[in-house]
Amino acid sequence: MSENPTLKQPAQAATSHVSQIFGPTRLLPGESEAVYRAGLIGTIKELGATTHLQTYVAEKIFQCMWWMRRYETQKHLAIITAMVEKLVNYGTPKEQRHALTLLMQGQEWGKPALQTIIKASGNTAESLMAHAVESSREEIQKIDQLIALRVKTLGQLQQSYEALVNRSVMQERLRLQNELLKRDLHAIDVPSVELDAGAKGKSRAKPKAKSGQ
Repeated sequence: MSENPTLKQPAQAATSHVSQIFGPTRLLPGESEAVYRAGLIGTIKELGATTHLQTYVAEKIFQCMWWMRRYETQKHLAIITAMVEKLVNYGTPKEQRHALTLLMQGQEWGKPALQTIIKASGNTAESLMAHAVESSREEIQKIDQLIALRVKTLGQLQQSYEALVNRSVMQERLRLQNELLKRDLHAIDVPSVELDAGAKGKSRAKPKAKSGQ
């Protein structure tokens, strides 16, 4: 069943708008531009960014989350690499190393070939992972520190965005208050002017006193 073209129009318009503001997407090898664009547009919509400055800060917030995702992927790869190293030796062909890595990345633990290799090493999938986490603990800690820095940066960006949005709201409130104040003052001035005009008219219509009285 084909998708409704009218449903694609908002997404395409948002993508075009983001492209005009930020230009081409710069990603690392293996990363999906479609996934990145969808996440960025979703973040902009979720935050309700409308101005260029709000959109810029929203992009920085998403980039921060994207980097955290990269670090999590890096941790995952570090553990898998350590697991593969437990199953191979110096004489293992590169093709076999690569095949083992792909099986573990794809969570193909039920594959007979992988189970046979793990069993031959005297491990189970659980014990192999435990050994891998322990051997790569230092690298994982370094990555966790990088994630913690991104979390701190993310909090600061969110505060900046909230301050920016609140400033816009306050400016709009002040504008509306000024409009209401002008309207109220105009409503007060009109009767005053009419009253003054009426008083002047009466003074002109007052008969003059006759001389000699």
